[in-house]
Amino acid sequence: MEEENSKKMDVSYGVDKQEESKKKTSKKKTVKAKETKKKKSLIDDINEMKASGKVNTPEFREKMAKLENVLGVDQINPFGTNELDIFEDKLKGCTFNDLRNLAQKVGLNPFQSEAQLKGVLLREFKSQNKNNMRNIMPQSSSVMELDPNNPQHKKTLDILGEI
Repeated sequence: MEEENSKKMDVSYGVDKQEESKKKTSKKKTVKAKETKKKKSLIDDINEMKASGKVNTPEFREKMAKLENVLGVDQINPFGTNELDIFEDKLKGCTFNDLRNLAQKVGLNPFQSEAQLKGVLLREFKSQNKNNMRNIMPQSSSVMELDPNNPQHKKTLDILGEI
């Protein structure tokens, strides 16, 4: 009888090993189930927010800023963004010297007052980006054309999936 008890019970912990192994396997199953659920990508989140009309929220601006960063819009566009809301927020945080540098970078006269520079930069942004705003997001069909076997394409798909 004592031998049977020692086989069933772990003396140091007083836990039945069979019950413990069942708990571990059930935990593994739930972890695998959670992993199999696909994480929503940044593009899916943005599309959902557009569909529900939440385009004027700070969360939407944050997601668009992340997407623009991934797509390299800040390197292509002299204003650093295609989104008017993001640019307006950027203008609010700019110092006078930042405004002058941006005006010079865009090709505007930097020798104006701070208020005039903000107005001129805003008008120039609107005129240069009127066809770009809210159109930078790739369509799902273009994402599907990426070959996951190609290492560079796989890296891009992983980045888009993580965000």
